[in-house]
Amino acid sequence: MNASQLGKMLITSAPLGKILLAAGKLTQEQLGRALEIQHTTKHLLGEILIAQNMAKTEDIVWALALQLNIPVFKMEEDFRLEPEEIGLIPVAIARRYCLFPMKKNGESALTLVMSDPLNSEALATVRSLTQLDIHRTVGTKEQIQTVIDKFYRQDAHIERSLEDIVKLEAPGAEAGLAEANEEQLLVQANDAPVVRFVNLLLMQAVRDHASDIHLEPGEKGANIRLRIDGILHEITPPPKHLYHGIVTRIKILSVMDIAERRLPLDGRFKFKVDQHEVDVRVSSLPEVYGEKLVLRILDKQALIVDMRDIGFDEDMLQNFQRILRLPHGIVLLTGPTGSGKTTTLYSALNYLKSPEKNIQTVEDPVEYLVPGVNQMPIKPKIGLDFASALRAILRQDPNIIMIGEIRDADTADIAMRASLTGHLVLSTLHTNDATSAFSRLKDIGVQPYLIAATIKLVIAQRLVRVLCRECKQPYPLEPEQLLPVTRERADAGTWTFYRSVGCARCRRTGFRGRKGIFEFLEVTEPLRKMIFDGTDVSTIRQKARDEGMQTLFANGLNKIKLGLTTVAEVIKVSELDQV
Repeated sequence: MNASQLGKMLITSAPLGKILLAAGKLTQEQLGRALEIQHTTKHLLGEILIAQNMAKTEDIVWALALQLNIPVFKMEEDFRLEPEEIGLIPVAIARRYCLFPMKKNGESALTLVMSDPLNSEALATVRSLTQLDIHRTVGTKEQIQTVIDKFYRQDAHIERSLEDIVKLEAPGAEAGLAEANEEQLLVQANDAPVVRFVNLLLMQAVRDHASDIHLEPGEKGANIRLRIDGILHEITPPPKHLYHGIVTRIKILSVMDIAERRLPLDGRFKFKVDQHEVDVRVSSLPEVYGEKLVLRILDKQALIVDMRDIGFDEDMLQNFQRILRLPHGIVLLTGPTGSGKTTTLYSALNYLKSPEKNIQTVEDPVEYLVPGVNQMPIKPKIGLDFASALRAILRQDPNIIMIGEIRDADTADIAMRASLTGHLVLSTLHTNDATSAFSRLKDIGVQPYLIAATIKLVIAQRLVRVLCRECKQPYPLEPEQLLPVTRERADAGTWTFYRSVGCARCRRTGFRGRKGIFEFLEVTEPLRKMIFDGTDVSTIRQKARDEGMQTLFANGLNKIKLGLTTVAEVIKVSELDQV
């Protein structure tokens, strides 16, 4: 279509369908079919064309702009809404009509970005709210929802505030800070920009559900990363001249020695966000360009205590709860650091707690406080380790004991003898799979007869990221990607597989949150005999699988079938199971 034809269409306000038809974006047959659907459903023609895959969203937006002689919204990388613009229209109205105010034009007019610029109800509502004339601009639903999600959310100001602090950096301010003395650091740690940066950083970490904050010094500047759903994400770093002050501020909060910058240090502090308390564990490490800090965020409200939310299949959950109701024995959770063992342990304690039971824990350190449970931290510096703490606990008439981790023969021996004398013991062990727990216990010096007599259940655990419900999309797997799945599940060819896309709600990652996948090994009588006889782990593992044990990979396939995660995520954490 040439410029003259387009001009005529603008003058005559041609229907949307004719504009798309003339531009070659639509066929006459498609238009006829869409009009038939519109006659029945009364839906907008543009929505029908998109839903039926007859036209692209961008084409509909272009045609609307042409039809109404209004601009098309283009979202540049540096686009942002200012607070005064956000304040013009409440978020409920913005979401309901899929629009947002882009800017005021003088005192009497407002530019409004809309997905449906023909919606007279939306226009009347905004005019009534703002008392301004409306200049329309058309944009896609996806663009508008992204802007609303990014700038209307309560904590949207945090990242912008961090960026504003960075702009405070003055030329030459970095000089001499590496040699700053204690008095200078104390002064800087209490400067308004430093205090504000630390406060905003902590708020952002909690609201983004980060598990850790990494502050890393470099030659030309500092770097800050948040670990969200197991993956590190860079955020706005501080100016170089503020870095030492920020480190000192955090060390003061953590009651750490600010004068000691040559040795690793540990500390802890608490703060409040939205009326709830958050614990922070701090670790410092001397690096070439200064101290690196890692802050572990322990948000009590973020702790999952409902076992159904962790990721157990229904049958697995019922079996787990049945074993937890046993009067004695040992339940072990295995996996690497960061695999969710602690969350599962606390969820089990929450399930078990009762006024009729004395539950005692010994932990390093106590990460979350559980009402109704007696919790004790170990203190190695004064000789209070797991073994000595356990000896004392056994004199406290416990019904259930939770040990943070079995690390040595003394702790394992006491735990097993406690289970033999009528106690239920819960603990963790660092192994790659469930059956390796038996060889690990042998390696640290536990006798096979004790292992066979006491272990009731071993659960190996990993975490997989969950696909964002807002933006995940179905897609076909390539044959080579499907092969490891069909080897385990013959019906996998009929499943719908999804991939991550990325949107504002998931920070463009395509994932929001994590779920556990599990290897659930209940020690039956045949397995108990094999452990007692010293049978090798691979034979025990094969016997467990013959009895119905799902491997981590097989259990992860259940999450894939439900559309919760991707094949790549499951393979990443359970590749040993495909051998």
